[in-house]
Amino acid sequence: MAGYDTANYVYDVSSTAVSDYGTPNFWLRYFSPSINTPINSSSSNANEECTAIYNSGGNHLGPIMEPNQSNLSSSSAQGQADAQTFVSALNFVYDHVAPLLMPTNDQLYCWLGQEPSTSLSSSYWDGWSGYVGSNSSFGGEFLYPCLYCTPCAVAPNCSSVLVQYHDTVYNTCIAIWASQPSGYCSNTQMSNPPPWQAETCSGCGVDNNVPTSLWQYNIGGECGIPATLVDEDYGAPGFNYPDYCFYKASS
Repeated sequence: MAGYDTANYVYDVSSTAVSDYGTPNFWLRYFSPSINTPINSSSSNANEECTAIYNSGGNHLGPIMEPNQSNLSSSSAQGQADAQTFVSALNFVYDHVAPLLMPTNDQLYCWLGQEPSTSLSSSYWDGWSGYVGSNSSFGGEFLYPCLYCTPCAVAPNCSSVLVQYHDTVYNTCIAIWASQPSGYCSNTQMSNPPPWQAETCSGCGVDNNVPTSLWQYNIGGECGIPATLVDEDYGAPGFNYPDYCFYKASS
């Protein structure tokens, strides 16, 4: 299952992306606090973007939070504060977009974005994932803390996330979304992703049992894809990422 992530408004890029690269199965978009314009900037924007997501043919929405990257090397208190803002943004969009629904399996994957040059402290991760994973504002439906990173980057990333699994998802990294390797220029189509070879934590020397479940195989600015358009992603073999996203049930 392949899809797009974008730092732009979906309604500004969806028509071009679908025309040039194919119909996606999902979209990933930023929620506050993020360095990119968030989908929750207003209720009208959230509705307009979710309508564009539905009309693109890929009516599933995955949430990303990517704050000022200096935050990621700071304290547990900062991680918890950012998580509170993030969960509030999720609730805002969920409450203001109808009909936007939680996954039927009650598991919404929530991504913390870490760029390759950034260090992620275990303290920040504990504060962020602890709040996200224990949140109860969606009733019996869980928010699952996940990490977008480059597993083989020098800066601490895989080594900073907790590895133990619990009865709940509290403080547990459920999945990695890898940004490398990238630049598969013969595979810039939703229907033709490259053979699965995403970086993994274990393959980069950190045996933390966290699987790489999503791969960003083409990044905007590569392969003729404008940097202001979209990035291309898809899930690991046997992993159906749309099952772990919000979904828009109708227009």
